[in-house]
Amino acid sequence: MKVVFSRPALADLDEILGYLSERSPLPAEHVEARIRRALDHIARHPQAAEEVTQRPGIRRLPIGRYPYVVYFEIVAGEVTVLRILHGARRAPW
Repeated sequence: MKVVFSRPALADLDEILGYLSERSPLPAEHVEARIRRALDHIARHPQAAEEVTQRPGIRRLPIGRYPYVVYFEIVAGEVTVLRILHGARRAPW
């Protein structure tokens, strides 16, 4: 399935990677690679991610050993990444 990013999701990704890169480039590369693997998984198996109970149609996928969560929806055979947030941050819905 095709994966596209919303503007807020792109801004989230830039913010995460910028913050990490300022402190240490190597961990930023690891986080970016892990997020990309998660996005590949979402593209192949979008229904495998859990649905957000407060927002039917929105799904979430935690990024394994890193404290980030990808929020996305599936519309017309396309996955739209809505946000990529630190797990400690409250989702906007």
